[in-house]
Amino acid sequence: MDLFKPSKKVLEMISSDGKKVLSMYGLYPFGTYDEMMAPSTLHFVGVHERIVDFYRDDLRGESSRLNTQATSDIVLELFYNWATHSADGTDFFSGLFLGDLGICHGLKDENFFKKPEIKNQLENKILFKEFDKNPRNKTTSCHWGYNEHIFPNSDFIEIDSKKGILYCVQLKKNLLAPKGENGSEYFYRLKEKGKQI
Repeated sequence: MDLFKPSKKVLEMISSDGKKVLSMYGLYPFGTYDEMMAPSTLHFVGVHERIVDFYRDDLRGESSRLNTQATSDIVLELFYNWATHSADGTDFFSGLFLGDLGICHGLKDENFFKKPEIKNQLENKILFKEFDKNPRNKTTSCHWGYNEHIFPNSDFIEIDSKKGILYCVQLKKNLLAPKGENGSEYFYRLKEKGKQI
């Protein structure tokens, strides 16, 4: 689906030939906060299973080597932002693109991602200091998702401001831990030690 396809730059980051990627799409309807969040876990499980299956030759049966925390942080935060901050009537349209060098998560939000200042802030990982003062779900909105989840777990962020789509790239080298390691624990230890991953 060309409408949602990442840019050539992103495709070259996640695929050694810049073209060969496996794509998966999801469309979830607008509703109450609970209705919007209900499919998030199921969606993440689908994403996780697709990544494990795609990299099965690299993982060789050790699915625990996948950095599950990094992928869940991005997927669940994108759902949370949609359910909490999106304009009324906005459906969640997502894409997952898998290549031999990495993966890319996509989310369409024409109202938010078409703003030039948002494009600049997200692509340059400039921390948010001001937040939505009127979130849909006032009880759980903590205003730190991009700063704490999206930025540190994305190797590259690109916004297609014409289409209103966010793309978050995660490179395979930062998703798959060495043989015998637990992925989430291994990459967390690297971050704790201050090593760039």
